[in-house]
Amino acid sequence: MVTANRRREPQREVPMHVDTVQAATLQQLGAKNLNDYVSYQPGVFFASAGGAGEGELVMRGVSTGNQTSPTVSLYIDDVPVGGSTVYAASATFLFDPALLDLDHIEFLYGPQGTLYGAGSMGGLVKYVTVKPDLSGVSGDVGGDISNTNRGGTSYSEHASISFPLVKDKAALRISVVDQHTTGVYRAIGETPAGGADRTHTKGARVQLEVDPIDKLTLNVTAMAQKIMADGLSMGDFNLQGQPISGGPYNRALNHREPFTQTLQLYSFHAGYDFNWATLDWISSYQNFVNHSVQDYPDSFLNLLNQVGPLFGVNQTLSSLYVDSQYSVHKSSQEIRFTSRKNENFDWLFGLWLNRENVWEQYTLQGDNAPPPGVTPLIHQYVNASFKEYAGYGDVTWHANPTLDLTVGARASGNSQHLSNFEDGPFAGSPGGFREHMNSQDVTKMITLTWRPTDKDSFYMRASTGYRPGGLQAPLQSTLLVPNPNATSTFGSDDLDSYELGYKGSYLDRHLNVGIDGYDIEWHHMQLFTYTLGNTIIQNAGDARIKGIEIQGSYSNHSWEFGASGAYTDAFTDNGAPQLGIQPDAPLPYSARWAGTVSGKYKFVVAGTNAYVGAVVRGSSHRNAGFDGDVSDPNFKLPGFMFLDFNMGVNLRGGANVDLYVRNALNRRVPIGTLNDEAVNFLASVGGPMLVQMSTPRTVGVAFNVLF
Repeated sequence: MVTANRRREPQREVPMHVDTVQAATLQQLGAKNLNDYVSYQPGVFFASAGGAGEGELVMRGVSTGNQTSPTVSLYIDDVPVGGSTVYAASATFLFDPALLDLDHIEFLYGPQGTLYGAGSMGGLVKYVTVKPDLSGVSGDVGGDISNTNRGGTSYSEHASISFPLVKDKAALRISVVDQHTTGVYRAIGETPAGGADRTHTKGARVQLEVDPIDKLTLNVTAMAQKIMADGLSMGDFNLQGQPISGGPYNRALNHREPFTQTLQLYSFHAGYDFNWATLDWISSYQNFVNHSVQDYPDSFLNLLNQVGPLFGVNQTLSSLYVDSQYSVHKSSQEIRFTSRKNENFDWLFGLWLNRENVWEQYTLQGDNAPPPGVTPLIHQYVNASFKEYAGYGDVTWHANPTLDLTVGARASGNSQHLSNFEDGPFAGSPGGFREHMNSQDVTKMITLTWRPTDKDSFYMRASTGYRPGGLQAPLQSTLLVPNPNATSTFGSDDLDSYELGYKGSYLDRHLNVGIDGYDIEWHHMQLFTYTLGNTIIQNAGDARIKGIEIQGSYSNHSWEFGASGAYTDAFTDNGAPQLGIQPDAPLPYSARWAGTVSGKYKFVVAGTNAYVGAVVRGSSHRNAGFDGDVSDPNFKLPGFMFLDFNMGVNLRGGANVDLYVRNALNRRVPIGTLNDEAVNFLASVGGPMLVQMSTPRTVGVAFNVLF
């Protein structure tokens, strides 16, 4: 059962590509973060920007490498998490949940703009949590311990308990998690350290459900999670794909690079059943803070020490680094009416209000060579606000028992304000500026579904999606000369998607298959341009993405087999000549081929249920940028194939013990780069590219006890 269309319905009846993965499956595989979760989903990629909590999600190849804002939305139940604009750095810092009270994850492929709004052009990832148990006491307690080559020991503990306050009327559920992940990267140079990227994640979640009468349900939820990493999970490489600091897991540092991500999320959900329709009222507030430090390499440090006196900086620096913090305060309100399933028509409509305030503090500074001290070069303080309002809905006409037609639309408007103040010897526009803008966007959807039998479903779907435009620094904000392409605003980019698919069940539903093909037209892509002291966003060029996705699963009493694959042909249409991007250039992070094959054998030993399983996951090569981009160099990522094993037993009394081996062949392959504007600019002038390697072989055991 999934909620892709804001209704609970069987996954096989949803007329689009939807996939799910259970939390229990992730535990069996030793998956611990978002990068692990999506690695088994062909057509989905996590472009890491340094480790847990740092990166962007890509689905169906809808990516420009360095994203201005997300093209994939992330939800916890019915609440979107993270910011919507470039100033929230929401394409750089993504909420990365531990397995905190998770039931399953839903992957919705393709644009979801009608029901979920902006920022879901490529798709949507939804974390569905476990609900309180009104009938009695239940819960679980468990943990995980593993060892990783080059790293060491990782461990985690989690616990949940649900108990009724008033039987069948009110219940409280409490969950906690504590996760320590070993580091595998080594810092060399001025701040040497082994395991420089070790990470500690802790979180808690409390949910209260009250059903005062049969038709009314009230839920109040509070959750918090904090990620603390000692450094980036990145090594130094040149553009030819070779490590340059003594090894693929080495990073030359003059200054350490700690990172923290904190989310506090509070939500209220009231549901009332009117018989003819259900009312859902959802309110939420979140405080999402990302604090990072990024060291600049020696090549740029030496250059700055040479030109510093021209800007009044006479102190020689021993290090140069950025210290930044992005704080997103977001409140949202949603009211939705959903009709019951009727013989002729079903419908849904809702209202959406969203308000975001972002505070960015950015400092470029360096540690002095003796005497000790710190020299500030740029201080920048940014406040950006984003207010969004929308009305949306869809109507389904059951033309006959086998044929359905659904049409839907969403009309959105937003207002934005941006203020900036900066100072320091390298400040581009001392004194700052203030700007504002208003814009409107409309998304549409139409779906035709034909179910000739209860085991076959064919569908055609056309849908649209968009990302909002925004504000940026005015033309004079530069150290060198104004960029002639710069403007104080940039527009929305949008896409049109056309999809044709089939879902079927055979052999008394033991065999399930799905196949879909799609064609996406992406217009007015938002692209970054980097020059020294001036980073701007332009609407430049169109793109085309065509693909096929296939899924299949078979199960009987003893065997389970699964296979999924994605073919993606993503390329620019007319290119962006002013940026050096040519027509027919492959889009970043779009592997032509990707696939996963899994098998599991279940058996009984000494009266105990047990299993053994294996997973093979692979991908063809990808680009991390555009060939020829004059300001954002491309790094070519090779293809890969990883083999995982797992086995486990279900002990009496509700205890599960799972053994796993991830990357059993210990393949060491570059799988992502830090696509950050500063790093890419440095690479273009000779600095290193920061590259994430595959995690070496990891062997672990996980256990979970239900009660």
